[in-house]
Formats: sequence, C-alpha cells, structure tokens
Amino acid sequence: MSYYCPVCNGLQNAAIRCPKCMENAKDCGRFNDFLGPYAPYRAIDDMNLSNGFYDMANHVCVHVMHCESCGHEFQTYIHEWAQA
Repeated sequence: MSYYCPVCNGLQNAAIRCPKCMENAKDCGRFNDFLGPYAPYRAIDDMNLSNGFYDMANHVCVHVMHCESCGHEFQTYIHEWAQA
C-alpha cells in the first residue's frame, strides 16, 4: 500500500494555527525540501529515511510552517492518505 500527502498534492490546505499566537500559519512546504540544494529532486521515501523524523513509519508528511503575525517557524505533521 502506498501513501501520499493531501497537502503536497493540492487536495486540501494546511489549516494550522501558530502555537505561540494562535493565528493562521503559512505552509512553506515539505521539511525535506529544506535539507539541501538537491533535496527536492531526491526520492521522497529516501529522504524520509534520513531526515530524523519517524514520518515514513507513521505515514505523515512533515511541513514547515511560518506565522506571519509573530514570525514563529515550526514543523507540523500532515497525515498521509492511503492509496489502494
């Protein structure tokens, strides 16, 4: 069975609030894409094995969020959907 991120695939928005000020935070994309200049071109499962998170085992996609109100940046987990 394979899994995919509904936010990365444009099927839903990441409606996440900032944990500091509770304002809506902006989705800046997958955490893995920030790991190096060639990171967006590497296989997703390969990156998931070496990024320090248990995202592959838990079927989540780690996204970087930025709050434009207070400037706080944080990571959030988007639950992946199963594809039969």
